[in-house]
Amino acid sequence: MLQPNVLRYFAEVARTGSLRVTADQQQIAPSALSRQINQLEKFLDTKLFIRSTKGMQLTEIGRELLSFVEENNRNIDALVQRIEDIDHLRRASVRIASVEGTTISFLPAVMARFSRGFPGIRYEVVVSNTHDVADRVAAGDSEIGIAFNCPSRDDLILRARIPQPLHLIGRSDNPALRRRSISLAEMASLKLALPTRQFSIRRIIEQSLRTTNLVGTIALETNSLMLIRQVITQTDLLTCMPEFVFENEVRSNVVSTCAVEDRLAQAVTLDVVTRHGHTLSGEARRFLSILLEAAKEKTQTQLSHAQHLVL
Repeated sequence: MLQPNVLRYFAEVARTGSLRVTADQQQIAPSALSRQINQLEKFLDTKLFIRSTKGMQLTEIGRELLSFVEENNRNIDALVQRIEDIDHLRRASVRIASVEGTTISFLPAVMARFSRGFPGIRYEVVVSNTHDVADRVAAGDSEIGIAFNCPSRDDLILRARIPQPLHLIGRSDNPALRRRSISLAEMASLKLALPTRQFSIRRIIEQSLRTTNLVGTIALETNSLMLIRQVITQTDLLTCMPEFVFENEVRSNVVSTCAVEDRLAQAVTLDVVTRHGHTLSGEARRFLSILLEAAKEKTQTQLSHAQHLVL
């Protein structure tokens, strides 16, 4: 079996063309080095060097072996680097800024998927509104931002855009939801639980109502999506949100949804952004890769659902 030291000595002799020079550099006796080379040639049953007064010159097979050794060394270096990267990731942290809507199911699912590969990773997650998320990423306080309808900015890079149209959402036994879609005029007459104006979703709803000279009936206004989710499942109030905020309740048939017939409501997106000109850390780059995979899956699901509604 070939020993690593023998191959290292062989490569050094090939580089220097001299047993004595290599022996001095490797701090080994020239006679011992010569024995190592002879044993290697005996093991391979071939000559690797042409020995002459001009030094040690590689044979054709010697050149083949040298190419193998050099490629093997590069692979080992790459493996060591990957091991160091993984070890770093076990102790590293990922800094994320996100709107609250993603923290119900989407973001935890992405974190769980990433943590399976890197169980020691540490997360720093700040939950805020869309504009604050954008500001935090632009300032470098967070490396990755996730927000609804993130504004276009020169200091941000849009990494993904997931369609998340607004839906009227309420308990499954609510008669208002016995349809596939609802007009703004019909929705405005219903009792709604909505987030405060610091949420971009609320601003989109109000903008849509204003364009049609309508005013919604707000029975509950709060800065807590968790409270809205609890109230919707326990009362006859309805809300207007992207479906994935109630993903678990929809899956278990606790709530039902119907599409809102409005251009702005249908154009809502969940955006993933990073800072322009900033090189992401290794851990953030790997997390972003998993996040973008999840975004692609979510987009395909949403488009499939939209086609089903059309049909």
